[in-house]
Amino acid sequence: MSMYLFENVEHEERYKTKIFVTSVEHSSFHWHYDYELILILKGSLQIKVGSRVALLGPRDIILLNSQEAHELQRTEEENLCLFIQINKTMISDLKNDSKLYYFYLDSKDQKHVPKNGYKAYIRMAACIGTESLKKELCNIYRVKSLIYMMIADLFEFTLCDIHQKPKEINGKNSLSLLMYIIDFIRGNFKDNNILENLYKSVGVSEKSVYRILKTNIGLSPKSLVLNNRIENAKYMLKFSDKPIEYITCNSGFCSGSTFYRTFKKMTGVTPAEYRERGGDVSVDSNIKGYLKFDIKEALYLLQNLVDEI
Repeated sequence: MSMYLFENVEHEERYKTKIFVTSVEHSSFHWHYDYELILILKGSLQIKVGSRVALLGPRDIILLNSQEAHELQRTEEENLCLFIQINKTMISDLKNDSKLYYFYLDSKDQKHVPKNGYKAYIRMAACIGTESLKKELCNIYRVKSLIYMMIADLFEFTLCDIHQKPKEINGKNSLSLLMYIIDFIRGNFKDNNILENLYKSVGVSEKSVYRILKTNIGLSPKSLVLNNRIENAKYMLKFSDKPIEYITCNSGFCSGSTFYRTFKKMTGVTPAEYRERGGDVSVDSNIKGYLKFDIKEALYLLQNLVDEI
């Protein structure tokens, strides 16, 4: 994953999934922990997954697996795409969380066609997209149930490989070490002495940890800690009514002024403005190149897929 950017995904609290429709211009190579399902509603999109390149057109669907580096590129024609980003904890073995599942779901791939066919996933994704654009309580529960149904179908009908996560850190395994460092920071970002504790836990020097993170995800240890703290603050500002002073402490910041300054630098708005806008702020242009779209057209295209397939 050398030089690929790491993306933090902010999920909907209600179903640990981020669902959105957008027109894509370009994204640089990046990766995240989420499984990401992409359905092309209009136009075409070029997707690079590692060294593999896929050109997807209308009604094509692809599942990008957890930690799989990818790049999105618009073609000459305008596109409109549905994205469903699912927290990897939802796609796991409940009895053995050391397993990582790699699914083969790409409608351009005729060698690994799922037993229930691609149309089943296209229609289900379209249903999820349609329901997510509506805000009634019944729609929320339908989205929840549809996501779990799709996950169940992946396990039952889709070819997959199972990778066993290493139980111990192996200094010679740079990917295992990278995952350990990221997981440690994600789990302990509130601690004041997190970096000192990280170096002791991992048994690697400060310079080595810096080099590993900078080379693989483009961030220093300090920047990754700040990213996790700000992501936690964004989540609480959007989905809770806790006072900003409480969120400041809960996100690992020692002072309100440091939190305010860091939050505005990383998001472009103050914490209060972020809460007022419901979390609707521009994203990192190095990773995502999303464009504005017509929501009525999106609903029309999604509903057509639901009705026709």
